[in-house]
Amino acid sequence: MNCEECDASLIDYAYDELAPEPRRAVTRHLADCAGCAVAYCRLRADLDGALQAAHEAPPVAVRQRLRAEVEREFRPSWWRRGLALVRRPVPAYALVAALAIPAALWLVRESGRDDPAAATSPRVRGYDAAAPPLIHRPIL
Repeated sequence: MNCEECDASLIDYAYDELAPEPRRAVTRHLADCAGCAVAYCRLRADLDGALQAAHEAPPVAVRQRLRAEVEREFRPSWWRRGLALVRRPVPAYALVAALAIPAALWLVRESGRDDPAAATSPRVRGYDAAAPPLIHRPIL
């Protein structure tokens, strides 16, 4: 058996899934070849570490509940998050403020003005079309 054939069979050898004859061939090769023996030892350590990590890791549902609880416990209040957003050193906030403040002032000034057409014509107050004209009303 050469090193390429042995390397292709190492995972099956580690999981004891080889037939008896190929298993004996891999065993003989590992006894003779130091490079393949080191590769097998590294593979075995990786597989054992992965198995141990899989057994020690909590299920996905537990991790999600734990993450939600930690986020709920340590998440800052809404006003602190808003303050942090405003205090961020982003130049876009200055641009927005520079554009929004004059626009807001212009809107306030324009909303206070009357209609230009109404300003040129006199305002009539207290006019009632159903009432008789002033000429026909008794003065005293």
